[in-house]
Amino acid sequence: MATEIARVSDKSVHRLGRFEKRTRIGCCSMDTNKFMRKALLLLSIVSCVSISSSAQASTDSSFPFMAWDYVDETTILKSMHEAGITSVAFVPARMLDACQRFSLKCIVFDERLSGSLWSKPFDGDRFQKNFAAVVKEVGNHPALYGYHVKDEPPESDFTELAKAVAEVKRLAPGKWPYINLFPGNGDSYDKYLDHFVEIVHPTALSYDRYSIIGDVGSGELDPAFWTNLAQVRDAAQRYHLPFWNILLSSPHWRYRDLTEADIRLQVWASLAYGVSGISYYKFISKELPILNADDLGNWRGGPLNQFEEKTPTWDWVRDIDRQIQNIAPVFLRLRSDDVYHFGGVPPGNHAASGNSLVSSLPAGDFLVGDFSANGTRYVLIVNKSLKRSVHCAPEFRTKPKAVRYVSPRTGEVKPYPAQFYWLAPGQGVLLELVPD
Repeated sequence: MATEIARVSDKSVHRLGRFEKRTRIGCCSMDTNKFMRKALLLLSIVSCVSISSSAQASTDSSFPFMAWDYVDETTILKSMHEAGITSVAFVPARMLDACQRFSLKCIVFDERLSGSLWSKPFDGDRFQKNFAAVVKEVGNHPALYGYHVKDEPPESDFTELAKAVAEVKRLAPGKWPYINLFPGNGDSYDKYLDHFVEIVHPTALSYDRYSIIGDVGSGELDPAFWTNLAQVRDAAQRYHLPFWNILLSSPHWRYRDLTEADIRLQVWASLAYGVSGISYYKFISKELPILNADDLGNWRGGPLNQFEEKTPTWDWVRDIDRQIQNIAPVFLRLRSDDVYHFGGVPPGNHAASGNSLVSSLPAGDFLVGDFSANGTRYVLIVNKSLKRSVHCAPEFRTKPKAVRYVSPRTGEVKPYPAQFYWLAPGQGVLLELVPD
């Protein structure tokens, strides 16, 4: 699971390198009918979007924020709700009523479906055998969001995972057969994503990549954060699927202690790439009590500490969740068109081009997402620095009639004061370009 379950031994420190090798060896070669199979796949995906979208994207004007954690206590659900969380990754069936009281959607965890040990190969036959009984027990509950299937599966699991996804689509249409993918980079990772979609036929993509490294105040994220985000976005665009990013909110192992800017940048950057939902790993600074997950030893700094008490990170998460919910009525209507960087350009990404809406920005490192809706263009500009505030006065390739911003404090849409507007470290702003 997110880092905890996939990295439970010392040898797992080098998991990413091994993953690159494994996917290169394990990826099957595509036959001469690859193009036709992909075309047919795209048609099947598009045809089921109307069925599956309710399980992966917002059903109203709220942006989805998931606590990637197991919860079986009402007090924790209350803390999550108060911090702006809208869904929970792992809950037993008995907690559905409590989730409903706090307006939380949830992914049901049941060992009859996923098994009891994270490291075992996935058993699709077991899932199919037991799923009808689980649906009978919980399938009509209003808090149900989906069913946990598997975390960070190797490609060898894909055929078995396809059985589970097909069964969810058959018996519980609209619910999310929740599978979270490995992080990765390069051609082998593109193949991993392609094969996952082509074999498993998921209703959404979800992955984790934790990039809070170095010393506190070091000023930037691991460049792999941007590369991985770009590759998953590209796959989501290829297959017309929503995608989720799991962010680090509770340091452990080699990850450094968080700052408020770390939380801001991870969230705003994900939005600039067009994510459909964001998960926080983890909400509680301790090991998961399921799937035989080991205690990693140095959990700290999550929204709740190891004694389930609120920490400064809880306030940071609540603040950024409020900001995003304020812009959500506008953001959730938008289509992601492009993503580009000013200043340093990470591998796998690109700088502004002749088609970019923004042509220049003041000195600094910026990320820009271009969006559109009903003939109107929008840009989401993010300050990539974790240390410095920056003046945000963009120049546009085609001058709009007017520029308005969606206030992250109030949600109001009003004239943009470019002369005076600055972005805090990691902060973003959503601008509407009013056409002539």
